[in-house]
Amino acid sequence: MNQLRLGSSQGLKILNVLKNNQGRISAWLTAILLILTAWILGQLVWKPFVSPQVATWQPSNSNRTVAAQPQLNIAELKNSHLFGEFKTSQPVVAAQPELEDAPKSRLNVTLVGVVTSTQAEKSLAVIAQGGQQATYGINETIKGTRAKLVQVQGDRVIVDNSGRNETVMLQGIDYSRPVQNNQAKSKTPRQASPTLSNQTKNQLAKVRAEISKDPKQIFQYVRMSQFKQGDVIVGYRLSAGKSRELFESVGLQNGDIATHLNGQDLREPSAMGDIFSRLSELTELNLTVERDGQPYDIYIEL
Repeated sequence: MNQLRLGSSQGLKILNVLKNNQGRISAWLTAILLILTAWILGQLVWKPFVSPQVATWQPSNSNRTVAAQPQLNIAELKNSHLFGEFKTSQPVVAAQPELEDAPKSRLNVTLVGVVTSTQAEKSLAVIAQGGQQATYGINETIKGTRAKLVQVQGDRVIVDNSGRNETVMLQGIDYSRPVQNNQAKSKTPRQASPTLSNQTKNQLAKVRAEISKDPKQIFQYVRMSQFKQGDVIVGYRLSAGKSRELFESVGLQNGDIATHLNGQDLREPSAMGDIFSRLSELTELNLTVERDGQPYDIYIEL
C-alpha cells in the first residue's frame, strides 16, 4: 500500500509540473512543427530545380574479339540480275499461223468477237449459238454443235465440222478468201535487216529502250488519227511518228487504217480509252490494219 501511495504522489507531481509549464511546452511544440513545415515546403519548391547527378558511363576494360563480318560484293550483286536481265533486242514480229482457205460454214452460229495472240493456243473466240454467247479456246467444242474450234484469225475462225474445216466470219464481215501478209508467212521472228546502217541500228535500240520503260511512248513513233466516213468511225489512220525506223521495221505503211488492237474494235468510241488504261500491262500488240481494201495482221512483242 505504501508503494501504491508513493507512485500516486509522484504522478501527481508530474501532472502539476506539466500544468505549471503548459504554456512553455505548447510554445516549443509549435516552434518545432513550424520548422518541420518550412523544411517540407522548401523541399517541394526546390526539388524540381535540382538536376540529378548521373554517373558517366565508362566502357569495360575487358577485351572482346569481334568476328569479322563478310564484305558485300557489289560487283557480284550487280551481275546476279535479281530482277531479270535487261534486254535491248528490238520488238519482233511474231509468226502468224497459216491462213487456211476453208469454205464458208453453214453452221447456225454467229462469231461475235475474237482475241488473237502470238501463241495460237491462247487465242479465244466469242461465239453465239441459240441466243447464248460463250467463249471458246482452241480445240473446244461449240455448244449445240459437233464443231470444234481449230484456228482464230483477226476476222474469222476455222472450225472442224465433222472432219471438214469451215470458216465462220466475224459478225458484220462478208466472207472472203484469206489474204496472207508477208510478215505472217515468216516462220521465224523477223530481225533487223543486216543492210541497216549502224546509225539506224543505234536509233532503233534507243527507241526500243524508251518504249520498254514506258509503253505509251510507242504512240510517239506510231501516230494514230481517227478516221471517219460521215459520222461513222472507220478506224485510225496510221503514220510514222518522230522516227520511221520502228514504224517500218514492224511492216506498217503510211495510210494503213487500224481497225482492231488486241481484240478491241477501234471503231467503238470507248475502245482507245480502254486500251490506254491497260497499256502498261500489255506484253504484245496485235494490230489489224486495212491496206488497199485487204486486212493485215501485225504482231509486235513489247
